Parts: sequence; structure tokens; C-alpha cells
Amino acid sequence: MLNYLKQMLGIHRESRLEKAVATLESAATLPPIQAIQSLTDWLSHEQRRATEHRDGLVVLRGVDAMLRKIAEEGLAGMLDSQANHTRMTLLSQNLVPFCSAILALYTAALRREMVEQSRKPSNTSLIQTVVGNWMYWIGRDHVVRFIREPKTDRLPWHEIRPAAEFALDLSGKLGTRITQKNEGEGGRLQKELAHLVLLSRTLTPDLQGRQLLIADRLAKVLAGFISVSNEHSSATPFGQADNTDSAPTVLTRVPTQIKREGKGLYCGLERTLMELVAMEQLIAGLGKVPQKINPDGKLEVGETLGVIKHLKNRWSGQDVKRMAERKPASGSLTISHDYVAVRRLIAAAQQQKTNVKTNEPTVERALVQDVSATGLGLKLVQHTGWLKMGMILGIKTDKDVNWRVGIVRRALTRAQGEMTAGVQLLGGNPESIRLTRRAQVSQWEKVTEHQSWDNILGLYLRPDSLNADQHVLVLAKPELEVGKTYAAPSTRDGDLTFRILSQHEIGADCVFYHAECTVVAPVHAAPSESGSIAIHSE
Repeated sequence: MLNYLKQMLGIHRESRLEKAVATLESAATLPPIQAIQSLTDWLSHEQRRATEHRDGLVVLRGVDAMLRKIAEEGLAGMLDSQANHTRMTLLSQNLVPFCSAILALYTAALRREMVEQSRKPSNTSLIQTVVGNWMYWIGRDHVVRFIREPKTDRLPWHEIRPAAEFALDLSGKLGTRITQKNEGEGGRLQKELAHLVLLSRTLTPDLQGRQLLIADRLAKVLAGFISVSNEHSSATPFGQADNTDSAPTVLTRVPTQIKREGKGLYCGLERTLMELVAMEQLIAGLGKVPQKINPDGKLEVGETLGVIKHLKNRWSGQDVKRMAERKPASGSLTISHDYVAVRRLIAAAQQQKTNVKTNEPTVERALVQDVSATGLGLKLVQHTGWLKMGMILGIKTDKDVNWRVGIVRRALTRAQGEMTAGVQLLGGNPESIRLTRRAQVSQWEKVTEHQSWDNILGLYLRPDSLNADQHVLVLAKPELEVGKTYAAPSTRDGDLTFRILSQHEIGADCVFYHAECTVVAPVHAAPSESGSIAIHSE
């Protein structure tokens, strides 16, 4: 009643924070694209108001959680819009200015208010919270810009490090604050700092579309395992050599000026890398992506493992280079997707030894955009939604008899009904083979000493420079056990045995094994036909 009377008499005035909360709550009821559009206009006016009232830090802290929820819903929509070019474009066009406006608000407020606010000891939590939030929006702004146009943008490290040092030092000595990892707002600030360190080593033009969003999720989950310290050591070798925007890198020694000033933040990625490998093994063992990084169930096993493979190289400091130079090309060829269909077509080609028409529904034509010594860039003009990272493809030019085998390493929506695929070739002249293993026999069969065998159908890729000169077996599912030996009767080389060395990779619809091959009964076969891809290079 008192509040009602105050409102009637004009005594109570709604604060700026209350108005901001009401605006955000109203926008949250809208679909992500509409919510982002409406709030982008509001954010542009908020910059002027915050300057006048000098209360930007308090207001931003109060509405940050709601702003994050809307941004994360937009990013989740992008992850789910691989085959919907229109929705992906709309989300990208709106998320970039949205995140940029929020980041600009935080940056301006920190520059204007941080030092003054920090003079009161009671504001330590406020400063650490806002600096952590600011770092979060630096990451979101970086990610959405990279998705829209993949390029190596630099993060503002010349501002990130001093701000983090200042905020962490408010609650005592910097070293003491850092040793109390993950405690309160200081711990959360460290995690946001660690996430930015990982992003600087994660987002590269080699990752596109969904891959970038998957990499970002992995970095976010594993950021808490990074060691952060104000001491440079073998456990925390990553740091900045100067006050530029160069990302933290391995330092053999601390620069003289930084050492003299006693400043600097250093990171160690060793445990983070160990956790990434453990996650890879967990996903391979379970055959699914854990809910912690896949709460909406949108991530595929093959594409996630492909991204993890890339991150293992990047996070360990290895220089990842393209396997071979790509050259523009023109032409078209026939492709087939779905492992079972690809194996069946390869088996038919072995038997017919001639070009025959097929009724396989997974066979279609694709345009060639570029070629290299190790792969192809393909354009699918009337795509129906089947393309996935890590799936196997059968590839054949009009002059070929047999099919070649490739795996999809890149999939990107270009327009409605049009996608591009980067395909790594795995070797020429694959062969469909029948592997045998001892089956579970009945009691009667044991008594009469009969042997019963299971047949496993698979593809055999002979050693080739494209598959690291390994004997490779490709199956539809993980049916082979490492260390065990399987027989393969009546291959092109005669009767063979394969001892499984490792489960090399899990694809979207297949599993790759490296094996040791022994010829039991050789045959003298005519030389096999070449499976080279002949495309006109421009």
C-alpha cells in the first residue's frame, strides 16, 4: 500500500536498473532474432544514459544474466541452422551488432567508473564481477564475428591483462588471489580469462560454421582446468611478451620490463590438454557426446571428435598447416553418401568391372570447386540435408570404374539448398571385404567340435600416402577389438589376416581402424586400375 501511495503521489521513481530489467524481461518473451533486434536499439541509447548517470557498471551487472541468456539462445540457433541458410544469416547479422554494442557499453563503463568505484573496499566484488562479464562479452563478440567471417582477429590483450590484474589485486596480493582458484568472483574472473586464452588458440579459418561453435563450447567447458598465476614457470609457460594485442604464447624468458614491474599473468594448458584427451576417449567409448557439452543433443560424435583432433594440435602449440595447396578447378563427378551404400557400390564395381547405372538413392552429382593432392572442395547445389562432418563419401569421375573413398572434413551452408564440402581423400581402389571372427557357439556345437564364424562386412584401404601408409579398415560400427586378429578370405591379394592396432577415428557413420596385415595365401592378380581423380585445374 505504501509503494502504491508513493506512486500515486509521484514520490517513487523507477530506477534505471529497474527500467533496464523490465526492458530485458519484455524482450526475453520474443524469439531470439526479434529479441536481439529490439535490444540492439535499446543498447544504443543506453550508452548515452550511462555516461550521464555514471552508473553503467551497476546497471550492466544487474541485467548481464538476461543478456547472456538471449545471446546464448542465438548461438544455439546458429548451431541448429546448418542447413537453413536464411536463419543462419539472420542470426549472424543480428548477433554481431548486439554483442558489439554490449561490449562497447562494458568497455566505456570500465574506463569511466572502475578506478573511482574501486576506492570503496565494499565495491571489490562489483569490480571483479563486471571485469569478468566484460571478458565474457569479449569472447562472445570474437566468436560471432569469426563465424560470420572466419579470419584471425586479435583480442584486445593490451586491455585484458591490466584489467584482470587490477581486479584480482583488489582483494589482496595478486598471487594470493590466484592461488584461491574458483573462489567467488575472483575465481570466475580467472575462468573467463582462461577461456579467452583458449579462444586465442582455438578459432582459426580451418574451423567453419558448426565447428567453430563446437570448439567454443569445448573451450568454455575446459577453461576451468587452466592454471593461472602471476609467476612464470614450467607449469605456467604461456604469457605475453609485450603490451600489444599478441595472444599469450610460450615464453622462454620473461621480458625485462614486465619482470622489473613485477606484473604479468601466466597460464598453463597441460591439464586442460589432458582433460581434452580424456573427453575424446570418453566420447569414443560411449559413442555419444556428454550432456555437459551437448545439453540440447545437437552435436554429432564424428564432428565433435574432428574438432577435438584439431584442438589437440592447437592447444599443444603445434603449428597446424594445410596438408596440400588447393587449386581452383572445374568439373563434376558422382558422389555417394551413407556407409552401407558406399560399400555396396564398391563391391558392385569389383564384380562388374564396368560402368553400370545404379538405383542407389544416395548417389548424386557434385560440382568441383578446388583440388589438392589430398582432397577436393565440392559444391552441392540441391542439398537435401544429409551432409555431416565426419561422414564417409564414395567419389567417382565419369572415367573411373571403381570408387574412391573420402571423409567430410568441412561442411558449410552457402545459400538455400547449396552447401560446400571439404573432402579428404583416403586412398585409391578400396576393396569391400569379408572379415571373420569366432562366433558364440551353442552347447551342441561345442560337443561336436564344429566351428561357427561371424562375418563382418567392411572396406579395406591399402597403404597409401593419403592414409599415412597404413592398412585401414572401415566399418559401419565399432565391431573390432584392438589386439585381436581377423581373417579376410578371397581378397584381391588372396587370403589375409588383420591384427587390429588401434581404433583410429570415429566418423559420423563409420569407424576407422589401423591394422597389421599378413598374407596367408597370395594370389597373382592383374594390376588394379588407377583410382586417380582427373579434374581440370584452372
